[in-house]
Amino acid sequence: MQALDSTGEFWLPGPHGVKQHGRLVFDPVEGTRLELDGPLVERKPDGVQCEEGGEVRPRILGMIDYGNVRQPVTLMECRRIHRALYRLDSFLIGGHFQGDEEAEFEEVVVRLRDASPWINKDAIAVEVDSAIDGVDRRQLVCRLDVPESRHARFSRGEISLDFRWSREDVDLESFTVRYWPEFAIKYIKMTPLSKIMEDAGSLHSLSSLCVDRSDWFHSISVYRSDHPLIMLSGNPIENTKRPIEFKARMHEPDRQLKAHRLVAHRVPIPFDDFGGVGAVATWLDQPPGLTPIIGSMLTMRAQSIFAENRFLNVSSAAEGLHRALVGKGKNMPTRAFDDLRRAIRNEKVPAEYHKWFTNVMAHANDFDLDRRLHDLATELGDLAEMLIGANSAQWVKAVKKVRNGLTHLDENRERFDGADLYWLAESLFQVCLDR
Repeated sequence: MQALDSTGEFWLPGPHGVKQHGRLVFDPVEGTRLELDGPLVERKPDGVQCEEGGEVRPRILGMIDYGNVRQPVTLMECRRIHRALYRLDSFLIGGHFQGDEEAEFEEVVVRLRDASPWINKDAIAVEVDSAIDGVDRRQLVCRLDVPESRHARFSRGEISLDFRWSREDVDLESFTVRYWPEFAIKYIKMTPLSKIMEDAGSLHSLSSLCVDRSDWFHSISVYRSDHPLIMLSGNPIENTKRPIEFKARMHEPDRQLKAHRLVAHRVPIPFDDFGGVGAVATWLDQPPGLTPIIGSMLTMRAQSIFAENRFLNVSSAAEGLHRALVGKGKNMPTRAFDDLRRAIRNEKVPAEYHKWFTNVMAHANDFDLDRRLHDLATELGDLAEMLIGANSAQWVKAVKKVRNGLTHLDENRERFDGADLYWLAESLFQVCLDR
């Protein structure tokens, strides 16, 4: 997301907010801050100005200079550092939305940094007519053939993969053509911004898993019909929607800004191999329970995390993935286990320990980690040997030993080599990914 440094006027929502001159600064690494000339106050009916509210302002509204025009902004979840300085998580450029009930939209367009190599659809062709001796270039022809959009339905609307382009010219010197893919989601009904950001996050997670590195949001824009494009005269343009840009500090921004350009032949799971737009639509309908599992898997590609935590996260993801996709699994039929547990408790456990025994046995009938890892590895078939080695039983044993050793934080616990942790975590991650 592009940095921003702009001046303008800011006030609290409602009819009594008093405008204050200020400066809004957004930096992808440092985040967002609002510097004001004075505190935000409200004017009471008797004319007295007072400063009310706690340390967090759910909304601050404003008008800033942006893109050579005056633009409305909505600042969200603003934390007051002192009377005239705020830090905030995110904001919208292009409209005023005083509360969560107003921050609902019909459409979102998401542009990802790694979408081009992931989708791998070339549209620019260059033909060079060289002289016979191969020295002088006499003619160069560039052609842009933009692919058609692709669409697929999911439970809450329609997602499309669109291809866009732009052109920048310098008279008598040069021209530049840029071309990129982007995802657009059109919802069946007005959708809260929080849910829209979950969908954008799902697209980011999917891309990250497929390209095998943490992707980056180039831009996120939301739309609604009652916010049309405005002409210079101030009149709205019928049947248009004005882009409302969402800005927020992303995960590990300093590392992301230094990331090298990804090339298509290094993408492990190309877009079409994944299943195209239809598979993306299915991904958006994934059960909510899969979200934390995917989040744990993605920590494998984070830098600001210890190797031990990375291993624990991916081992937890493997367990969760088995529960979600293979089945919770029981060692005994539930009724038979309940009868056995009840018989043991009534015959062998003193009455004062019944509650403790019940808690201990609450998950005793569930599959253990050994069984879950074995099931996940078995489903890979011949691919398993490439990912975890020829002896799957030994791999399961090693993963379980390390997981148990890292989970119990006592002073006598075994220490594990960093290279071993890396290899086990990477093999677990690949098993989950291929599942």
